[in-house]
Amino acid sequence: MPSFLTIRKKNNSKPLNKSTNRITRSYQVGDKKDFWVTDLVTYEDYQIEAELLYSGTEANVWVHNNQITKTQAEQLGKEFDQKIYSAVVNHFGKESDVDGDGKINILCFDIQDGFAGYGGYVAGYFYGRDLHNDPYSNRSEIFYIDTYPTMGMSGTKDVTKAYSTLAHEFQHMVNYNQNVLIEGNYLGMDTWLNEALSMAAEQIYLGKVLSDRIDYYNVSESIREGHSLLFWDSYGDVLANYSLSYLFGQYIKLQAGQGNAIFKEIIQDPNEDYRAVESVIKKYIDPSLTFGKMMTNFRVALLKKEPTGLYGFKGDPGFDRIEPRIYTGGPTYLFGGGAIVKKINMDNFTEPADKGEQVTYTYVRGDEISIPKVSLSVDEVSDQDTVVKGTTVPGAKVYVKKDSNLIGQGTADSGGNFMVSIPKQTAGTVLTIYAEDRFKNKSKEVKVTVVDKTPPAKPTVNPVADNATQVTGKTEADANRLCERGLETDRDRESQQQRGFHRYDSETEGGHRFDRLRGGCGGEQERGSEGHRRRQDSSGETDGKSRGG
Repeated sequence: MPSFLTIRKKNNSKPLNKSTNRITRSYQVGDKKDFWVTDLVTYEDYQIEAELLYSGTEANVWVHNNQITKTQAEQLGKEFDQKIYSAVVNHFGKESDVDGDGKINILCFDIQDGFAGYGGYVAGYFYGRDLHNDPYSNRSEIFYIDTYPTMGMSGTKDVTKAYSTLAHEFQHMVNYNQNVLIEGNYLGMDTWLNEALSMAAEQIYLGKVLSDRIDYYNVSESIREGHSLLFWDSYGDVLANYSLSYLFGQYIKLQAGQGNAIFKEIIQDPNEDYRAVESVIKKYIDPSLTFGKMMTNFRVALLKKEPTGLYGFKGDPGFDRIEPRIYTGGPTYLFGGGAIVKKINMDNFTEPADKGEQVTYTYVRGDEISIPKVSLSVDEVSDQDTVVKGTTVPGAKVYVKKDSNLIGQGTADSGGNFMVSIPKQTAGTVLTIYAEDRFKNKSKEVKVTVVDKTPPAKPTVNPVADNATQVTGKTEADANRLCERGLETDRDRESQQQRGFHRYDSETEGGHRFDRLRGGCGGEQERGSEGHRRRQDSSGETDGKSRGG
């Protein structure tokens, strides 16, 4: 799963001023330029050369070492110009323009992040240093976008995989402009909140919930063990931070009832931490609510998912798949903003006297906890198939039975897609499929009847004389026959008696061609082997025309 990076250090350099640092040349497609980049393993700065392959209304796309083609660079740049740019500017704010060219550079290269074929990687980053007069600054608005593995691990690249990354990083750029360059807070916005806004930008651009963040929440052991929303664990399970920040940001949006407009209001608040969120909580939700209490409500909402009120996501079905994360360990320590959920027996439970003033207990009845329903959808299965395909909840076990016998089982991937191998089944066989999630919650059983996609065998046709008025032979019962006379086609009636068939014609002239075809339930047809013949009249002369198809 990708992560994103906003490299931020306290920067005492003076911000660039576009009136005194305007670029001296206008770059054209085909021009080359050196850029400063950072090795994210060693954090050493070095330079690479890149070629300008696209220049549009809002973006310039630069490519290092032919990592993507000119066509792909144009595809990436146009998506930013036409869709991503407006999605972010309209809901978060404007970017800076420190070099005065009115463009944002998109540098595509293989980010050195230690990726070795598996595990996490950095899909892209924004570096506020580039907006300052720093020795290693590129002195322009710029995104660093990864080509490997973000765009694919083979020679063929898919630039669409970087679209949401651009939306994510663009929010960081807009955020930096507002909070650092305009407001003068050189520490910028707290990371947990900044990332929540960037993932909100992704969702606005994509038009759907970020299912990968929910999926990670559902499997993260560190979240189960109390991972903090507020403490950004860059050297631990940082993906857990992304999931918590994303979910909290969406929770605040839904509770405030202002739609996506709430995000620009948070950015423009003079505070860059929890107080910016508390301001909108008091303004739109409840003037008596504190940020701390809202964090507790958020943790309860993750459990109960009530359709109304503070303990849910306002009925948004995209968040129904959130699963309860139950802690089963013993005494533990929590950072501020951390929480665990533990089953207890209220008859003999008392809160520890030494729990500390900052630790609170909130009680939820077990029957109030919302367990996601296990959905299941199964594709058609034919007598030619050796797999059963469909969708269910991510990570669910899928079972396929014939009568009472298990003939296949598998596990759904992170997107909920599954492919279960089975032996070929005869047409008409009824299969029973069901799924179980990690809590042993079972879906409804789905029964699928195997359909016939096997064409019948080639029919046997008896010889046809030039004075015959019927065609006879044998084929599969209930198969359809098609007989052609010259260029005209008539479909026979279905066989009514065993495996024999016949075809009556009003008149059969000498030399007319009959093609033998067969058709089964699958609709496949096969032409017979008879060839063309020239028509001969009663005088024995030919007209020299072929009457065949």
